[in-house]
This record gives sequence, structure tokens and C-alpha cells, in this order.
Amino acid sequence: MQVLGYIFLARDRSQLVAEAEQAAAISTYCRDLGLSAPRCLVEEHGHVKRPLRLRQRGKELLAQLSPGDEVVVLRAAWVLSSAFEGERLLQQLREGGIALHCVDLGGNISLPEKRRLQVSEGPASLVAKLLAALTVCERGGQGRAIRTAKRHGRDLGKYLGGPVPFGWEVDGGGFLTPHEGQQRIIEAMHVLRRERWSYREISRKLLEEYGVRLSHEGVRRLCSGGRDGGSATRGQGTSSGAGEEVARERHPR
Repeated sequence: MQVLGYIFLARDRSQLVAEAEQAAAISTYCRDLGLSAPRCLVEEHGHVKRPLRLRQRGKELLAQLSPGDEVVVLRAAWVLSSAFEGERLLQQLREGGIALHCVDLGGNISLPEKRRLQVSEGPASLVAKLLAALTVCERGGQGRAIRTAKRHGRDLGKYLGGPVPFGWEVDGGGFLTPHEGQQRIIEAMHVLRRERWSYREISRKLLEEYGVRLSHEGVRRLCSGGRDGGSATRGQGTSSGAGEEVARERHPR
């Protein structure tokens, strides 16, 4: 009987655990079970969703196994890869009389174990852990799908979140469309600028006449033709800004 440790150095940084840390955990697990010191195979730059049978070291591992052998891995997700591949691997190992130990699950998941009489929670806890492990594998694909959807929405010109710029609103299709009332306020701001009002004076005018609180820096951006003046509040809150350009002269009011 041989004891083989499978060390998986993931390509994904969120899954990466140092080789020395994995080797130490596997050795401790084997020692606690009374198994001989493991001989470890190291899979470098592995992809967690790639089946074990298609990986370079994984293929070597499976090829040299014999009935009665023991395989130890730190995390079940690193060898199961998906529900389909996981079931296929466990069936292959079960039929070959090979034990697959997962340190994170705390035991052998391919063969039944004989244990001393003890109170047991049954298989429910183990199944829950297995499902959680498989979810880790599938999360990367979901993340890619979300990023693709966002990129597609951005290409179409859809609004993807954040404060809605003053003068605009989000329609039912997810696009920014002009807000009629706020656009009239922006037009009034342009008129005041043509009359040489300063940005700070316009900011005060908005609060007094429309109840809209907008910083003078936001006023400057809107009067300069930008659409990122920020969200305004009505009658509450504060806004700050710097670098006001005060007109040298203006018509008296």
C-alpha cells in the first residue's frame, strides 16, 4: 500500500495555498491516522475546474494507483472539479478500492470507513460540505458570466450603477435619459453663467430658488458641459468643492 499526497498550486490566487503549507497539513493528517509518510505530487498552475484526469500530475497520480492505496489532498474542491467529474472520480476510486482523503472534510470520501461506536450526525453534514466545496468550483464561472453581462451592457450604453448624474434619470430599459425638470435647471444655470454669475453664486441660487443643494464644483462641471456634476439633494445634506472660478465682473442684479 502506498500513500500519495496531491498538492495543488492553483492558477487562481484566491485558491492558492503555499506548497509547504499543504505538505505540512497532509503529513499531519497522515500521522494522525497512522498512515505512512506520503509521497507528494505537485500540480503547478492548475485550474480548479479542469478534471483531475486531464491534469499533468493528476493523470500521473491516477495511473500509478493500486487497490489499497491512499490519496490525501488538502481540499476536496481541488480534485472534484465539478459535480459530474467528482461523481466519476469517486466511482473510479471506489471500484479500485482506493481511499481519497480530504483534509478539509476530515476523512475518506471514496470508501466506507469502520469507526468505533460513536454518536454520529449521519451523512447530512458531509453532503453539505461537499456541496459547499463544489460551489467554490462553480463560482469562477458565475463571476465570468456577470462580468460578460456588464461588459455587454456597457457596450450598449446602459447605466451600470452608482449615483445618477444630475439632469438624468434611468429609464425602464436601464439607459440614462434626460430628466425634464433638472434639465430646465441646468439651462437656467447656463443663463446665469452667461450673465457672469460665479459658480458659488449659482450654487446658492439653486438652493434658494429650487431647493437643490449642489456644490459650486458640481455647478462648474455641469456648466462646462459635463454629465458628472453629481447627484443633488433637495433641502438637506452638504456638498463641497474647490477651485471655483469667480467671474471678474458680472452685470448687477
